[in-house]
Amino acid sequence: MTVTPAVRSTVLACLFFAGFGCLVPFLPLWLEKAHGFSGAQIGLVLAIGGFSRVIAGPLTAAWADGQHDRRAPLFMFSILMTIGFAALWFIESFWGVFILILLLDVAFWGLLPVVEAALLRLTQNGGPSYGIARGLASAAFVVGSSAVGALIDIYGNWSIWAWLLGISAALIVATAWMFREPVGGDREMPFGKRFKAGIDMVRDPRFALLIAAAGLIQASHSYFYVAGTLIWGNEQGISKTLIGNLWSLGVLTEVLFLMAFAKISARFRPETLVVAGGVAAVIRWTALAALPPVWMLYPLQLLHAGTFAMTFLGAMRMIHAMHGDARTPTAQMIYMALASAPAQAAATLLSGWLYDRLKVDGIGAQGYLSMTAIAAVGLGLAILLRIRSVAAGAPTGQVSVPN
Repeated sequence: MTVTPAVRSTVLACLFFAGFGCLVPFLPLWLEKAHGFSGAQIGLVLAIGGFSRVIAGPLTAAWADGQHDRRAPLFMFSILMTIGFAALWFIESFWGVFILILLLDVAFWGLLPVVEAALLRLTQNGGPSYGIARGLASAAFVVGSSAVGALIDIYGNWSIWAWLLGISAALIVATAWMFREPVGGDREMPFGKRFKAGIDMVRDPRFALLIAAAGLIQASHSYFYVAGTLIWGNEQGISKTLIGNLWSLGVLTEVLFLMAFAKISARFRPETLVVAGGVAAVIRWTALAALPPVWMLYPLQLLHAGTFAMTFLGAMRMIHAMHGDARTPTAQMIYMALASAPAQAAATLLSGWLYDRLKVDGIGAQGYLSMTAIAAVGLGLAILLRIRSVAAGAPTGQVSVPN
């Protein structure tokens, strides 16, 4: 029996997000405990990685558009990650680890838009649907964060490294299992012109406004990513297993939203989803700044369905409606590079610096208020984007995107 491209892309996405479920919450812990990084140093390496993606994203998009097989960037990044994580075990110097983590961060985040684009494209014909497939991928994030949290409690922090190395190697196998898929467009176009064509997408005012609005809302997660695990563990004494479960709960709401409500949410304009994500972010980070009791962390984690899932789905639908199948992979890479990278990198740098100063007085949680401010600006831009789109009679994106 032939396994469909949709199923294969779903397996690939699940593997990637199982690794992502370890990388996002536990890489700062690995850097702190195994390599002695301070909060500022953690923020610095992740921030530089983010700024590097501003250049790496468009360059990768231009390079991928000139290849004969869409799997080329999947192979490139997964091989780099496998070699990099293997080498990390043998490197002890601060600058050696710093440079290697920087490269691995660029590779992991560079792989994200390629995986997302493949999933969006290959689930249009044959099951599972995009909503189900993306929900399963998010569920894999839950498995990754919960499993690694439990493994750390049992075997120690080296479990973080082992999990990331194993996932990276598995991604090479999963990529080889994918069907060969020709790249559309003019592959004979010079690299420089392909690069310029990708950058020129930002000249569209609506696309530029989407990048700014969604980018700031997503960037407001930075303090949570840098210091969330540390605050829960150091200031509230929460176990690594419970921390992993809290991360998993947040993503579980994302899974349920994507699998159960993706079709319902298609009734709304994509810009409306981004606005809803901004509202949820302002509420979530303001509440976390008050260092709420453990029981309150559960409903606050449910807001991840808004802060991430609604913002993400709205952005993906708007990109697909604007650029269609042929240009969506390139547009997604440009979006990830310019929306996620610079704002998130700056917010990450701020987060590491801010946490180092606030934790001395035991008030690290108050750093979340800086994320409230960032989310509020993103919300304002999202409202402006919706107003302009409606006034211009722009398409809603309800029909053209698979559910």
